[in-house]
Amino acid sequence: MNKTVKAFLIFLGVAVFLNLTLLDWLTIKNFKSNSPVVDKNVNLFKDNVLIDKGKIATDSCGLVCQKTIQEKIAEELGNLPLSAGQSSVSPSAPKNIQPTNGKPKIIYIPLVAEGSSVLTDWTNIMPSEFYFDLDNYPTAKEVRFEAYLLALNGSAKVYGRIYDATNFRGVDNSEMSTQSDSFVRLESTAISIWRGNNKYTVQLKSANGTEVQLKDAKLKIYY
Repeated sequence: MNKTVKAFLIFLGVAVFLNLTLLDWLTIKNFKSNSPVVDKNVNLFKDNVLIDKGKIATDSCGLVCQKTIQEKIAEELGNLPLSAGQSSVSPSAPKNIQPTNGKPKIIYIPLVAEGSSVLTDWTNIMPSEFYFDLDNYPTAKEVRFEAYLLALNGSAKVYGRIYDATNFRGVDNSEMSTQSDSFVRLESTAISIWRGNNKYTVQLKSANGTEVQLKDAKLKIYY
């Protein structure tokens, strides 16, 4: 092999080597320039996947989801049944009271502090649900309903009563009404309580859509 051919082959080998080296360098550079840069100090959320400092964890319930769950729990807790003689406002009243020196004694069971409605149908006031069993008050002579009512602007008559949700009936003699534009204390006659541990609620109604407002509703038990 003459010197010319040998030099040519050496030159060709060096050229091929340099060419391959250049291609590898360009490929690596292009890959790095197109790769995303992740700041490991930043939390990223995408499709409920949490990327935190290089670690990936599944967040199956975001903030909105957690808030919804909390609201649902609060709602369900409010729907839990109450004990006999206990309202959503106060603990149960004493169950066995005797008149003192022959004088009648009165105890109160608060039901709801305030409420309002503009509906012309009887409407439950929340939260005023309570359970009441007359057998738990063996010495009681009678039970009455007491509340303060007003008709906003005094333009029409408004009503309040107790509803027996267990037996689906308005409690007899519990209905009261007024047309006063200032709060008036109203007290029913002796109401008719059916036997059993029944669930009750306070209801309001307006004659023509005038707002009816209520405060300090309670049961009044006479001994």
